Amino acid sequence: MAADSALLLGLVEEFVLGQQDRKAVDTATELKAGQFTILQLVEALGLHLTSSQPQTRARGVQLLSSVLQECHGDLTEREVEVLIVFYENRLKDHYVITPHVIQGLKALVSLKLSNLCHVVTLIDSFSHPTELKGLGADFVFGFVQSVDGERDPRNLLLAFRIAGKIVREGYDLGKFTEELFEVTSCYFPIDFSPPPNDPHGITQEELVLALRAVLTGTPRFAEFLLPLIIEKLDSDVQSAKVDSLQTLTACASVYEHKELAQFLPGLWASLRREVFQTASERVESAGLAAVGSLTACLSRSVLNSDSEDSLNVFLELVLKDCQHHLCEPDLKLVWPSAKLLQATSTASYRASHRVAAAVLPSLIEQYNSRTQVSHTIQLGRSIIVNVDESVLLDFRQSLCSVVFSALSESNADLQITSMRVLTALGQQTGDAPNLSTPLPMNVYLSPLAGQTASRAVSLFLDGDVSFLPENAFPSQIQLLKVRFQCDSRSQSQMVCLLMGCVCWLPRTVEVPQMDRLLLELEELSCTSDHPLSYTSAAKCYAGLVNKSPAGEMLKRISTELDSASSPVRTQAFTLLLWVSKALLLRYHPLSTALTDKLFSLLSDPELGSLAADGFSLLMSDSQDVLNRGSHADVRIMYRQRFFTENSAKLVEGFNAAVQEKKSGYLKALSHIVNNLPRQVQLTELPALLPLLLEALSCPDQGVQVSTLSCLQPVLLDPPSTLITQLEVLVGRTLALTTSPTMKVRIASLRCIHALSRFPEHEVRLWVLRALAAPLDDHKRVVRSEAAVARNEWFLLGSPGGR
Repeated sequence: MAADSALLLGLVEEFVLGQQDRKAVDTATELKAGQFTILQLVEALGLHLTSSQPQTRARGVQLLSSVLQECHGDLTEREVEVLIVFYENRLKDHYVITPHVIQGLKALVSLKLSNLCHVVTLIDSFSHPTELKGLGADFVFGFVQSVDGERDPRNLLLAFRIAGKIVREGYDLGKFTEELFEVTSCYFPIDFSPPPNDPHGITQEELVLALRAVLTGTPRFAEFLLPLIIEKLDSDVQSAKVDSLQTLTACASVYEHKELAQFLPGLWASLRREVFQTASERVESAGLAAVGSLTACLSRSVLNSDSEDSLNVFLELVLKDCQHHLCEPDLKLVWPSAKLLQATSTASYRASHRVAAAVLPSLIEQYNSRTQVSHTIQLGRSIIVNVDESVLLDFRQSLCSVVFSALSESNADLQITSMRVLTALGQQTGDAPNLSTPLPMNVYLSPLAGQTASRAVSLFLDGDVSFLPENAFPSQIQLLKVRFQCDSRSQSQMVCLLMGCVCWLPRTVEVPQMDRLLLELEELSCTSDHPLSYTSAAKCYAGLVNKSPAGEMLKRISTELDSASSPVRTQAFTLLLWVSKALLLRYHPLSTALTDKLFSLLSDPELGSLAADGFSLLMSDSQDVLNRGSHADVRIMYRQRFFTENSAKLVEGFNAAVQEKKSGYLKALSHIVNNLPRQVQLTELPALLPLLLEALSCPDQGVQVSTLSCLQPVLLDPPSTLITQLEVLVGRTLALTTSPTMKVRIASLRCIHALSRFPEHEVRLWVLRALAAPLDDHKRVVRSEAAVARNEWFLLGSPGGR
């Protein structure tokens, strides 16, 4: 029962005005005896808490906080809510009151609060983190009590948020470090599927990321987390493996070698197993990422004179288990071993030194014995990318010998890989200006750069191999020297070498014999019947033109393209396409004439389809030439400028073309729009929508796939223009779910899935009926997309759905 209000007011007066601290104990005793409630005490303190004197207000708060320390266990949920709001407001009061506010909050956080929202409110109440940190480990203990046994995903998300704040901002965990880890890690790895009618929208991904931020937030958890990860990697559930591996990768950005050292053997055993034995690309990829992150972490550790080199310990484990598999080309562990060595060698310079010194000699020996030729080249490339000159001094001549030998092979993939090795070698420093010791990019890639370019050009134009040491290369190169003089096919393949040497030069380095070189490349690109050769020649030509002044050029292209009987129209078109891209990137005035030529070819009976697909190359990034890495002249927003200048031409050409030629214009349009920034797509969509809808009815399946791929991301956040055309869009997209081409069926189902984000409308049942057919498709991937799309449409408008 409540006490007489006069008695309670008397107790308060004696404490606040009489400075009698004993009254706090008396007040707490009467509160616990049920003589009055805590809220009545707050009410009785009212006049003192609003006093104009800070000291009087401070004494009032001090009495309340002292009472809470004596009897906090008897508070109701409602009383806690009121007190939290009260103390939150008092934090904004005079500084003399703050210590008593913290005293009261310290009493509150020791409660086992059933609603984690109260804990969030407590944390957010503090204007400075140091105020809450001042509560010490008692706050952590109160939090652990509040979280223990929680099952509601909403509260768990809040709990992980609070725990993440605690570990990231350096709160004093005291003796409760392990307790905090245990109360959160018991949910790892997250296994959560939201109920069908979940109104809260909490996803598994949100919970996974929030928990990962907690577990990896402090190195103090390492001794508990790393054994847990090793244990969870034994799980048969793929998502658990991936979560564990990604969590390990995240740890590496926080930990140092001392946290990892004792767990390296166990971690490596688990990682090796996941790469060697897994049947899942996701698990393998996550495992390789973890290996690289661990290597990088160990590499950046600063070692004391008496500390063990943990990186060397880890690399010894990797090399012991992987190196011998490289010499057994018929066994299935060659490529997993290669991938693990790549992951370690690309993680740091120190690691690449160690791996290269151990692996390169055996790889070179393997190549010379004609065993696993392609494997040797590819692994060698991945290793030397991050190695500086000192580790390659003993291997560079042998590697160059291998590269030149591989260039004479008939396998196109091997030739391309060899060129990439040569590019990697070109990033190393060296003294001798010849192709057996390539130059680094960062010294031009100087007079030495000019000499290297000059010798590459002489080799290509004149077959001048006099600078190559006679005894430095195997017999395959000697044979190439002979064939080079008389075999045009061998000469054409050397364009790969030329491209690697001259197309990556900065624009400040002059390429010798430029006019003659361009003529020879044009001749080769227009006469060779070898696709790799004439395509590489066109790329090389384009790479040079992009960096040099361009005047009258490509007269032969027009001649060949305008002649329907020319046997080399495809070659001439390839050159036109690459040079158009080279000039488009740099805003050259001639680019307009060349792209107009491409537009005219859309109606060509022989080259129309190639021309339409060519717009994809024109608008997308190039990996080997014509990119900023190769010092190409690439202007910003060139895609938007091209679209602005040419979209009207596409529309006009489409309207003027006969029916059977319209598909080329539609395909070109979809390629162009696909490569535009999303904001530009949304801006231009109203004008283009009729053509895109027309493209969905086009019989060309390439047009269908490209158009659907263009529409799908726009449908995720649809503009009003699309909504007005919804019925037409749904009808034409549904018709494609039964296309004979699997790619079309998948792309259309993804669009149908995206359409479920629209407001509920009258076509829902129509869509559901139409999606019944793809559920029985003979391709599993199509059935999967159909199930996802139909599920979203089924939930549309239903309770708990969108």
